[in-house]
Amino acid sequence: MAGTLLSTLGIVCPACDRLNPARSPQCTGCGAAFGTSGPSASPEATAAATGHPSRSPPAQSPLLQSVLATQAQAKPQPPVLARHPGRPPPTAIQPPPVTEETKTAEAVKKKRPPRAREAAAFALVVIAGSAKGERYSIPISGSWVGRSRGNILFPEDIFVSGHHAALTAREGRLEVRDEGTASGVFVSIEGQEMISHGTLFSVGRRLLRYLGHLQPAVAATSGEPRVYGAPLPRGQLLYGVEEVLVGGRTGRAVISGEPLLSIGQMNCDLCFPQDDTVAVRHCEVAPASGGALLRDLSAGMGTFVRISPGSDRSLKVGDRLRVGQQILAVEAA
Repeated sequence: MAGTLLSTLGIVCPACDRLNPARSPQCTGCGAAFGTSGPSASPEATAAATGHPSRSPPAQSPLLQSVLATQAQAKPQPPVLARHPGRPPPTAIQPPPVTEETKTAEAVKKKRPPRAREAAAFALVVIAGSAKGERYSIPISGSWVGRSRGNILFPEDIFVSGHHAALTAREGRLEVRDEGTASGVFVSIEGQEMISHGTLFSVGRRLLRYLGHLQPAVAATSGEPRVYGAPLPRGQLLYGVEEVLVGGRTGRAVISGEPLLSIGQMNCDLCFPQDDTVAVRHCEVAPASGGALLRDLSAGMGTFVRISPGSDRSLKVGDRLRVGQQILAVEAA
């Protein structure tokens, strides 16, 4: 039993009480030699190794020495934190070393002027719609209008597409481009403007389409039902204007052969009574070769023409732009 314990347990030096590995020939602390039968050594050897006067330790059996060594091993030892030589503790934060390159970079950074904000070329002010009163600066690099994409957003307007229009400042003028939207981009006309067949134009909240010259219906042949209606004047060209409703449906329409077709709130060829967004006599349409002449008579309320999708339209200060239900006026920055 004692031999088994001695082969597995450590040896306690009788001179310095140091615990040594099992079967150690001598103490790793004081160098005292161990006997073959146990950790005891002669008093003379112990005195020579330690330099202390000879003192005879009490005799202990190998079994008792092994038990004492086991108890010494079972005592809790304080944890020892490993530390690399020359490295600061983990909690200490050391600043980076200051080199010549660091000093040069800091000096250049201090001398560098602050980044200037990009200059604005124009401004757009909302004069009608849910965002009335808002003002947006248009930088030289341009802006984008939309419901969910861009830097000029109208999230509550269901007639504005996600990415609706692009604005660019070029040579002292502001250019707008329709990004292929369903409801389109409309620009106010200045006095009068030529329009072609199928052109959409806006009068207040009303969307209208110029139908162009109309061809008379072919006379019915014998045996087919005859359609009755007002007689058509011979040798006179007919043209028409129709209202476009939400979803592209056709509303009211008027066909005329007269030199002028008037649109307004009352006493016109096409009337929208009790619509306060339409002037009493808002505009006139006069047929001409290759299209018609659209004349604005709204006294500042404005008549707007839709620009072709994908094409640019130049604007100047004072012009107005219609995007969805929002009307924006162009101002100088």
